[in-house]
Amino acid sequence: MELKDEFAPHHARLLSHEERFHGAVSRAWVDNLELATTGARMNREWMERHDGVAVMAVRGGTAGPEMLLIRQYRHPVHALLWEIPAGMLDVEGEAPEAAAVRELREEADLVASHLTFLCTFFSSPGAGNERLTCYLAEHSTRAEEPFPRVDEEAEIERRWVPVSEVLEGVLEGRLSSPTLVTAVLAYTARSSRRRHPGHSVE
Repeated sequence: MELKDEFAPHHARLLSHEERFHGAVSRAWVDNLELATTGARMNREWMERHDGVAVMAVRGGTAGPEMLLIRQYRHPVHALLWEIPAGMLDVEGEAPEAAAVRELREEADLVASHLTFLCTFFSSPGAGNERLTCYLAEHSTRAEEPFPRVDEEAEIERRWVPVSEVLEGVLEGRLSSPTLVTAVLAYTARSSRRRHPGHSVE
């Protein structure tokens, strides 16, 4: 049987739906629910946000493939995080692939000619509905002109790092951006499957 998440909008009956906050890019709600299976009732606070995209740009390096990392300040966690280029699907009618190309250009000054799907995930399904799709860009070129950046993005630092070094940082708990962690693990698994197409873990 195929392992697959199930969309189940009727698993919980919505008794009330109250908005607590309405901001520029997110809304906060408090829902009172009744589970269809047990009849249990509960309140759940959650955040509504646009879905997003992220791009893992990879190039060949002397010590194996390298991936582009960007470093920027994230105020909610009060930390400078190493990440991969990412952003929201906040342009009406824009396809996810087009948004990924745009974000790579805006945050890394790279132009992607082709993207490959890597994975998709909910960033925090217990707290919000934001869904992120990660893409792989293997043949990017440098943009002719740098993109103008403001606020935290104006101080973005960019660095090409061996994928093996990033993976080590993830496994040792030194790197914690969800898009970076998810993308490098998906890329590593995909690369391993390409090298060993018949291999499976029991």
